[in-house]
Amino acid sequence: MAKKKAKGGVAASEPNLTVAELGERYLAHMEKEGKSAGTCFSYAMELKVAQAELGADTSVASLTPEAIEAFNVCDRVMRMKSGKPKAEPSFMKTRRVIRLALTWAAQNGLIASSPITPKGAAKSDAAATVETPEVEAAPAA
Repeated sequence: MAKKKAKGGVAASEPNLTVAELGERYLAHMEKEGKSAGTCFSYAMELKVAQAELGADTSVASLTPEAIEAFNVCDRVMRMKSGKPKAEPSFMKTRRVIRLALTWAAQNGLIASSPITPKGAAKSDAAATVETPEVEAAPAA
């Protein structure tokens, strides 16, 4: 299937692009860029979390900043399967991977714009009310 080009030479957005397809394309991009197999595997696992929570068949174009904020604080992102809180580097990585994939998709014309609120930009009132829950520190070993 040939990509249509929008003005300025950027591919036209794809309104039917799903979260699962975004993950596949972003991982293919990473491999093409020469990222290590370990990094690609790790990112694939984080993208599966996004697919499970947001819905693999969900249109990326339908994602809102509020949906991403809710994803960022959901139990799949913030807690392990055992129910214990994840360490901050773990949940921050999950958030970072979806942010990077959505930003990449917007920069490459796959979506009109990313639903991620840029750092330092004012959030909408609805998004600003979602707070990160307190995460208990894991006991020292």
